[in-house]
Order: sequence, then structure tokens, then C-alpha cells
Amino acid sequence: MTKSSSNHQRRQGLATQLMQPKWLAFITFLWLIATAAEAAQWQSHENIYQAVNEFSQQQLGGKASTTKLDERSRYPLCKMPLQVTLPFNNHKTVKVICQKSHSKGKPSWSLYLSIKVHTNTKAWRLVNSIAGQSIIKANQIALVTYSGTRSDFIGIETNPIGQQVKRNLNVGHWLSSTDFSEVQFLWRAAKDIPQGRIIASEHLTTSKESIGTASPDAITNKNQLLGQLAKRYIRSGKLLDKNDIEGQQHLVISSKGLALGRELIAQDLAMAWVPDHKVRQAGFKQKEALLGWVTKRYIASGTALTQDMLRQSYLVIKGSLVTLKVTLNNYQITSRAQALSNGNLGDKIDVKVTPSGLIKSGLVVAKGQVELIR
Repeated sequence: MTKSSSNHQRRQGLATQLMQPKWLAFITFLWLIATAAEAAQWQSHENIYQAVNEFSQQQLGGKASTTKLDERSRYPLCKMPLQVTLPFNNHKTVKVICQKSHSKGKPSWSLYLSIKVHTNTKAWRLVNSIAGQSIIKANQIALVTYSGTRSDFIGIETNPIGQQVKRNLNVGHWLSSTDFSEVQFLWRAAKDIPQGRIIASEHLTTSKESIGTASPDAITNKNQLLGQLAKRYIRSGKLLDKNDIEGQQHLVISSKGLALGRELIAQDLAMAWVPDHKVRQAGFKQKEALLGWVTKRYIASGTALTQDMLRQSYLVIKGSLVTLKVTLNNYQITSRAQALSNGNLGDKIDVKVTPSGLIKSGLVVAKGQVELIR
């Protein structure tokens, strides 16, 4: 037998042994280990997408859908958490950065991905159709939650009422700035309005104004003017804005001049509409709530009453006679005493017992009553 035929026979014998089931299983196991080791060296695409989505929810307010990476692309496994930034100061592209990878040949890497952010925001939507060149009314729109990727719809920060639309718009249309005409209808004073006058329809006239030149404080909704007070004297023809008007409150006022220390009765109080600028603290809206309260200073007639001007009346007044109660195990003793200070419910005051003259401490428990502290 020749040498070459002998080598051929040995190779055939080796191949026959390797084809046995136990050797096939072993080879398959080695291949799986090699494949897993290779996969462990690369950053998974799903991990990259997850990092982008977490960034989008935390920083951009919604979930992000991204362009898919080429399945053949490979990025070394990162030793540190992936970083995601907005490289172009918009919400359309993100940059994913690995500062330190397991690869010596490529210790760091980065890539760019296009994204679409799905947000949940409040935006204006038509509940009734509107004809072109018409003025938007309050009953034609509503603030509705929008879920999607568009970001040009106008939201709660913009009031579309009173603005003119360029074209016909159907029910369900989401409003954006491109729907509006370059002009809007605002309100001017139809005649002179004295300071403090309640504004009515006769004081107002519409005015067609350019959006670009109108003040951001200009008022488009007539209802925001009606019933308000003129904060200052307004001349006829002035374009009205939020700085020209103020509200008013229906509050308790003094019906006459009230002296220091006066305990209030119903005849001391009245109700009146008071401009906001005259109320520096919260006022009272019910007269009954102030009956029996005491003035802390002189109060002029017609003044809106506030907490700092009044105090609740004392249950015990300094120098007055009070009933002093002493509670023992099964019975109670009462005596007369003189209050040495003012006191309200729960206040600790000193009293002088009569006729002994002893000074005792007690708690105010009711009008003219003090319970001895033992």
C-alpha cells in the first residue's frame, strides 16, 4: 500500500469517528460557545433603542421611535451606561455615545439616530367646522389631549378665540399657527371710559390688527373685558389690553367709621364690590362671620375689612370678674376671681381670687369662665 493511500484511509477513519452523534453534539456545543462569545462583544441594537427611549421620556416628555440600524452594523460592547444627547438642539436627532468600550481597537464610539417623539399634550381642536375668513368663537374649539409626533399645534399658552382663519376647517382639525390670518380682531375703546367704570358692550368696538404688531397683552375675547373695571382713564380709540382692566370682589366693608376696640354688630357692616387694587389681603365675603369681632385700630367708612384689622373678641377681659372652677375627684367648686389679663379659649391667664387675694393660674374654658390649673 502506498503512503498516500494510507493517509487517505486515516482521514476517512477520523471523519467516520467525528460523524458519530456524540462528536456532532460536542462540535455544536463549541460552535454555540463561540457564537455567544462573539455576541457578547457587541452592543445590542435593542439596548441602544432602549437608551434613546429612556432619554426621550425623561427629557422630551414622550416616547421616541427611532430609525432602525442596519442589522449588519456592529458596535463594541460599552463598559459604561450609554449617553444620549441632542446634538443639533432639536427633537429630531439624537447622538448615542459610548465613552469606554471593551474593544482595544475602538475604545469609544458614537452614532446618530433620527427620532420621532410621541407626546401627550393639550392642544386646540375644532368641535365645529368653521368657514374661511371667519373669526373663531369659544363654542367652536376645545382643549383636547393630543398623542403623536407633531409639535406645531397650538396649546394652552395660546388663545385662538377672536383670531381669523385663512380657509375652511373641518370638525376635528388640530389648530396650528399656519391656520390663522395675518390679522386678528381686537378691541378698542368706543368712547372715553372713566377710571373705575364697569366696562359694558357700549364701551367697545372691534379693530382689525396685524398679528405682528399687536401687543402680546392684547385681548381678543370680548368676555374678558365685559364686567371688568377700567384701571385708569381710557381715551376713545385706545387698543385695550390686560393692563387697562382689573377685576373686583364682593366683600364686607365698614358701613361707617369704626373706633379702636369696637365689637362689631350687624349695623357696622355692609357688602360692596371692591376693585382688586384696593384689597391687599384676603377680604371677608360674609357679614355674619365678623359679628362679635373687635377692631384693632380705627377703620374709615367704606373700607374692605381684612384679617389684620380685626381680632376675635376675648372670652375673658382684663379686670373683669370671672367664675373660677376647681375640679376635684367627684365634685367641682366654683368661686369668684378677677382676671389679670385678656384671654381667649385655651389661653393661660392669672386671676386674683376674691376675697383672699391669692393669685392663681387657669385656662379660659368659656366666656367669663376659667378653670384652675392644679
